[in-house]
Amino acid sequence: MPTLASCHCGSTVIALPEPPTHATQCTCTYCTKTGGLWSYYPPDAVRIVKAEHLGLYAPNTHNEHYFCTCCGITTHGVSPDWELGGEGIPENRKFAVNARLLDDYALFTALALTPIDGRTLW
Repeated sequence: MPTLASCHCGSTVIALPEPPTHATQCTCTYCTKTGGLWSYYPPDAVRIVKAEHLGLYAPNTHNEHYFCTCCGITTHGVSPDWELGGEGIPENRKFAVNARLLDDYALFTALALTPIDGRTLW
C-alpha cells in the first residue's frame, strides 16, 4: 500500500512507493523560506494522485518547485540528482516530496534529518 502525502486543503495528493526513513533539511534560501524537509524518490516511482490546484515555481531551467495554489503549501519538486560537492548539472533527476505533507504524522516524527548547507553549496 502506498504512503500518502497531501497538502493542507487536499487538492494535491502524492502516493509514495514506501514510507521515507529520512529527510534533508536544506539551508538554501528557497528551502529555508518554504520550510521544506525533503525525502527523495526516483521520478517514475512516485504517482501524483490528485493535482487540482498545482502551481509551478521554476527559478531556473533545471529546478521545478510545486505548490498548491489553493492553500499555498509547498508540495514537491523535481531537480537534478546533485552530488554534494559535485560539479556540473547531472543528467539524472530526482523527485523530492515535502515530508511535512505525510498524512501519517508518526512517519514524519520518526524521520532522521540530514542537514545540507545549501546556502554555500549552491
